[in-house]
Amino acid sequence: DGEPALDVMLARHKSGLSLIAAPNKPSDMRSFKPALVVRLLDLVSAYFDYVVIDMPRIWFPWTETVLMGSNRAFVVADMTVPSIRHARRTIAAIEEKGGNQIKPQVIVNRMDNRKNVAGLNATDVTAALDGHLVGTIPNNYMLVRDAVDRGVQLSEIDPANNVTASLSAIILNVDEQAEAENSASACSSTLRMMADSD
Repeated sequence: DGEPALDVMLARHKSGLSLIAAPNKPSDMRSFKPALVVRLLDLVSAYFDYVVIDMPRIWFPWTETVLMGSNRAFVVADMTVPSIRHARRTIAAIEEKGGNQIKPQVIVNRMDNRKNVAGLNATDVTAALDGHLVGTIPNNYMLVRDAVDRGVQLSEIDPANNVTASLSAIILNVDEQAEAENSASACSSTLRMMADSD
């Protein structure tokens, strides 16, 4: 009974991705009850292996519910002082709410690795994010704007583009981190079992 209801809400793309769009009126998001959001996410999670939630910058009553139900949280920033500061404040808020359960990581968009005497440099960004940086996306504004305006994937315009390559590297990095965490958890469990048997 859940699948027909989900089909009504979904927009499907030829790439295989499916989307549940935000309401046309941003103010409508304030009326969502946390229980409704949980029900929707439970329904979506039952039919999809991977669910990505693009959260608004503003915190709503249901924001904490979504964060606590996520296994990964990424804060997207760009390479400006205000954005990096906002990312740090967001990290602090997430860690305050979630404790050790949520480990937010930051992806910096429009990253420029060239030395900038007058502003931020890559080393400044890395230092400011204090170990939370998981990856960066290069500043390829013209390509991204063209893809957005045409409603196509970046790879349709330039199969070898540097944005897609950077996103793939971030996914690989996250997967490797997850494997390392799972291995460490399994090792810890084994040690506890050995200790208990002694």
